[in-house]
Amino acid sequence: MAASKRVSTGIEGLDALIEQGFLQGRSYLVTGDVGTGKTTTCLQFLLKGLVDGEKAVYVTVDEKPSDILESAASLGWDLQPYIQDKRLVVLDASGYFSSRGGAAREREVDIQRIVTDLTGYISRMQAQRLAIDPVGPLIKSADGSSVRTEDQARLLIGLFQSQPQTTNLLSSHPMATRDQDRVSGIEEFLATGVLALGLARLGERFVRTLWIKKMRGTAVEPNEYEFSITKGKGIVLMSEVFRRLDDSSRPLQAAEGSSAAKQSLPLKELLQPFEPSETPTQKRKS
Repeated sequence: MAASKRVSTGIEGLDALIEQGFLQGRSYLVTGDVGTGKTTTCLQFLLKGLVDGEKAVYVTVDEKPSDILESAASLGWDLQPYIQDKRLVVLDASGYFSSRGGAAREREVDIQRIVTDLTGYISRMQAQRLAIDPVGPLIKSADGSSVRTEDQARLLIGLFQSQPQTTNLLSSHPMATRDQDRVSGIEEFLATGVLALGLARLGERFVRTLWIKKMRGTAVEPNEYEFSITKGKGIVLMSEVFRRLDDSSRPLQAAEGSSAAKQSLPLKELLQPFEPSETPTQKRKS
């Protein structure tokens, strides 16, 4: 039986730990608190494909596309040439959420509709990589129902898995309980693999950490690895002999289609590709 094709994560030092990358056509999750590097991971994953001649789609939910380009530029990555060449499409999903109205159930995202729209872009572009940052707002139930949220997550990931033309990276913020412990969301159980980013105390200093929490179909060591974020490279695992964190280290606490949905504007008019008017470098010169 032929081995499944692997897709590079783009993260220096990580591929060697997970049998040379993600399984092609599967959905993976990067999770962590604010500021731990989730957006950087998504950008790095897409950029690796772009540099290798692939095409990619980035869906931003909570940030403006221009902010995403600025974040990339701060790391030394100029994404505008890829957008101009139609090799990268940045889709802004915020307009969809601001346009919703009606009862709570009717305000939920129609997952099947958004996946249909995304696969339309993917098919036209023949894209190989997709990132959704973050996925939480797309699956969260408007009325707070955990059962409904689970249904939305299963539908979203199930639809992606049934259309394996892309390898997907989704970002997520871990849920918090009343005592501030972090608990896994349903998306962690459904994804093929989970990368958990965090901050930890190591001796007298704080370090960024990456934990390969889950990786189906891949033999991995259950270790936590220190990493840095550097300009030009993004996330880099620290050395060839990866440092295992001391045991005393402590982590920082830091819809089905309704009648109303059918009457609303089609998502295609709301989920539009971003086309920057000028590069971050041009902005600084002006």
